[in-house]
Amino acid sequence: MYRLACALLTALLVPAAQARDTMTWLMPDIPPASMPVHGKPTTGIADQIVLYISAHWPEAEHRFIYANPKRTWLMIERGEQACVVAALRNAERDKLAYFVNTNLVPPLQLVAQESTLPRLPQNAHGEIDLERLLADPSMRGIIVERRSYGSAVDALLAKRPANSRLETTSVGDYGRNVLKLVSHGRADYTLDYDYALQYASKSEPEIGALKTVPIAQNNKPMLGGIACPRNAWGMATVKRIDQIVGTPQGAAAMIKAQNTWHTQASQQRYAAQISDFQRQRAKPTH
Repeated sequence: MYRLACALLTALLVPAAQARDTMTWLMPDIPPASMPVHGKPTTGIADQIVLYISAHWPEAEHRFIYANPKRTWLMIERGEQACVVAALRNAERDKLAYFVNTNLVPPLQLVAQESTLPRLPQNAHGEIDLERLLADPSMRGIIVERRSYGSAVDALLAKRPANSRLETTSVGDYGRNVLKLVSHGRADYTLDYDYALQYASKSEPEIGALKTVPIAQNNKPMLGGIACPRNAWGMATVKRIDQIVGTPQGAAAMIKAQNTWHTQASQQRYAAQISDFQRQRAKPTH
């Protein structure tokens, strides 16, 4: 009778324990942030982050959901027991979620051929004055139609003068085709993230010869991290994740994940900020 009671008790408790120990990760569906193979993370930025954390959280069962931003943030807003990996932080998202900072992401860059750089309007810090560039009818730019380039840059694009030679295109492929147009001289410049250039150059080597230059009106690195719903479960999960990444080894792994997909120029340009972030990330913050 005693053994039967124990067996029944175990049967009742095990499902609850399994449910409690299941960790669901909401993964971005855009490379190189995430590049799943058979539904599992591999070498993308978010992939490396989540693989490090899951390896140091063996008592939990980890599962991965690959979804677009609309779905992932709806799940967070609903308070579902899942966390978004490699999410950029902003004031709106801070109202919906608790964050663990994992990355310092270089901002949107101007991309051009090296021979074009002397023709670009630059300030004393080597940053491009995008407002002046957009007003220069001798410079041909190209961007993706209906894509957001961030609030600061979008505002400049919206008020560009009528004689601006900035064109829009509907070609997508994560911006790779636009970068190819610049590399072939069909346009003088475009706007994109450093990691997008690095990713595209893996399959299109000529794209790797393009250079990135910071934009004066958009020159601050952005915080990226893991976002969990703003409820009791989310707070407890954030604290657990923070303990895992809040070590010198964890901080190094987070920086390695982002540097895999950022150019050497960008790493050098923001080296001081990245080093300071890594120093702070090397200990728990929660």
